[in-house]
Amino acid sequence: MGLLNQIGKTLSQVTDRAKFEAEKFQKTTRLQFEINELRRQIDLKLMELGQRAYDLQRAGQIHAPSLAELSTTIDQLRATLVAREEELKQAQREVYVEPTPTTPPPITSPTVQSVPISEASSPKPATESKICGQCGFVMPGNAIFCPSCGTRVG
Repeated sequence: MGLLNQIGKTLSQVTDRAKFEAEKFQKTTRLQFEINELRRQIDLKLMELGQRAYDLQRAGQIHAPSLAELSTTIDQLRATLVAREEELKQAQREVYVEPTPTTPPPITSPTVQSVPISEASSPKPATESKICGQCGFVMPGNAIFCPSCGTRVG
């Protein structure tokens, strides 16, 4: 029975430890919540105090240089805030405009290209070639126009 007693004792210790850890977690979580709530309340009261001091300074009932400096800074920040809010509203109202496709100008009359064809009395053999003076293309010797750039060569 010693083994079963040992297992029972170990399970009891594990259960006690788990219970302790759960209670500890519950207690620390509750205390952390209470601490955070107290900090939030302090922050709210400080903001209320600050707002009252600001209002009194603006009304001319408090004359402290440090409050005047803070009030001026707050006024500047509020003005900047209003300007940024207006910029945000304008940015939110912007709408993407699809670019209009550019259409080529209508063709009023067909363009006819006239290419002179000459029949030379003595055609040059096809083995000869010449070089276009405009683009340097090597072309047949009997070509009148460069097949690459269209420059008249003959």
